[in-house]
Amino acid sequence: MDSSPSNEKHDAGWRAAIQFWEPRRLWYNAVLFAIVMLWLVLTWPHFRAALNWLDFGRMCVLALLANVCYCAAYVAEFFMQGAIPLMYWRRVRYAIWILGMVIAVVLSNYWIADEIYPDFAQGAGPVAATMNRIGGGSNMNFPAPLAVVGFLAACGGVFVALAATVIFWFARKPRFVRVAGIAIGIGAVIYFGLLVGFSEASHDTALGLGQEKYFCEIDCHLAYAVVDVKNQTADEWKDYVITLRTRFDEKTISPKRAKDAPLMPSPRGARIIDRLGHTYEPVSTAGSSLMTPLRPGEAFTTELEFRVPKDATGLRLLINTIPGWPDRLVIGDENSWLHKKTYFAL
Repeated sequence: MDSSPSNEKHDAGWRAAIQFWEPRRLWYNAVLFAIVMLWLVLTWPHFRAALNWLDFGRMCVLALLANVCYCAAYVAEFFMQGAIPLMYWRRVRYAIWILGMVIAVVLSNYWIADEIYPDFAQGAGPVAATMNRIGGGSNMNFPAPLAVVGFLAACGGVFVALAATVIFWFARKPRFVRVAGIAIGIGAVIYFGLLVGFSEASHDTALGLGQEKYFCEIDCHLAYAVVDVKNQTADEWKDYVITLRTRFDEKTISPKRAKDAPLMPSPRGARIIDRLGHTYEPVSTAGSSLMTPLRPGEAFTTELEFRVPKDATGLRLLINTIPGWPDRLVIGDENSWLHKKTYFAL
């Protein structure tokens, strides 16, 4: 790590940064791949159920996200070049790479141990096992914790980049302002590419009587099912009384969540949609509120009454999280742009 003038000149500029970071990306991926293989071999046959094309595709997505996280090195490089003397750049790069590698190793082991390993205790994830047994669906087609972390990281990245743009603008460093703008653009393309990609990969699903739709609450899941449907025709209208069951699936609790801790459900909306896309809201409700707290293993029922034109066809009940603005930008959430929905057929 000689800091002579010739080496300082060699370390300057973004071409030198790329020449430093990209070869070390190979070592970064090799270490993370070795961690996965060690978990697979040392715990065999625990992950045998994960050896399928679907889980392989998910692992590829996680590998892509790991490499997106590696690109944070260029954010650090950006600030380093603007704030630290050239003679220290190479030392700082090595320090950042080592620190980032340690963080990646810790996070990958934590993620496998806490979020992935428990799901294969019975040979398959608890939600997947239930859905395979009785049929069902979900409001997500991407791991919810990763989706939330990705959203928060994107928001934080945009904030930091905008703040840096303002600071370097007032410091009269237009080159760094341009780099910050390019970084924002590249980050937006990657994030919205994933957002639209998972939306396009989704598909509409219609569940039958008794089949459950799971909603991820980050460290646990709630399951909703239509258990009874009654209808009565009067004049030009048909009244539907739908009994909806809400269940806290105790098999989906994260190891770090208390086993008897109550859960306040996220706000849910209910509406009927016909073949033409017309929507109908409940005219009355009875029984337990959809916001009733639940403990693991508990369930309650709610009666929802709807009034629709008697000639309406293709009726489907949609239960979804009442979309605040973040849901529109969360990867894999059924409320996100262009994402298909999981309905209950009536």
